[in-house]
Amino acid sequence: MWKARSRLGVAPLRQLFARVCRPVATPDTQGAFYRDWRLTAIDGTTFDLPDTKANVEAFGRPPRSGRDEQDVGYPQLRMVGLVECGTHAVFDAAIGALRTGEQALARRVLVSLRPGMLLLADRGFYGVDLWCTAAATGADLLWRVRKDLVLPVVEQLPDGSYLTEIFDRSDIHHTRRGVPVRAVEYTIAGHEGVYRLITTILDPDKAPAAERELPVLALVGLCYVPRLIILR
Repeated sequence: MWKARSRLGVAPLRQLFARVCRPVATPDTQGAFYRDWRLTAIDGTTFDLPDTKANVEAFGRPPRSGRDEQDVGYPQLRMVGLVECGTHAVFDAAIGALRTGEQALARRVLVSLRPGMLLLADRGFYGVDLWCTAAATGADLLWRVRKDLVLPVVEQLPDGSYLTEIFDRSDIHHTRRGVPVRAVEYTIAGHEGVYRLITTILDPDKAPAAERELPVLALVGLCYVPRLIILR
């Protein structure tokens, strides 16, 4: 059987995945929609592989923290996937060597986004170029960003959010016009500090920050966890 799978190769399985794996939620699926948007999330993970020379050469082992120490553990691959919230259906995925960054893999799956989707992402995926690539698909975005990211207030909005701009790291003096986004800041009961989200949804009436569900979406991504959200 394993010889037959080897002769078959990966191409038919890739075609099967592309044909079968797609969003499947209906309007009645709990946790799959926010207002008119189909909720999706992007995230990365790693998988252990059989400890073979070929896998080590192709994917690598986890590095040790100490200096001059050899890598240890089973070889691992890195995967970034697009997931439909509510059903947890993976409808696109990219894999690479362990040393491959999540943002590099993310670029390969963003092509599966569609208008009418709302993509959730944690702060590790933030980057202006990747943001623009994702937004160009027509999907809307709601991403968490670092606390130290400079977000100048362009216009304060009545729901407590504000319009701002994000800039590429190469434009440290903001000599070019930034990318317009809307920011939401909030705190979580029992946690210190302020959390921040940015979104392509610039109209606060379409996704009001006062709806506590909005920040919860970006925090939990693939499931709903009751939390007390306090908007600043």
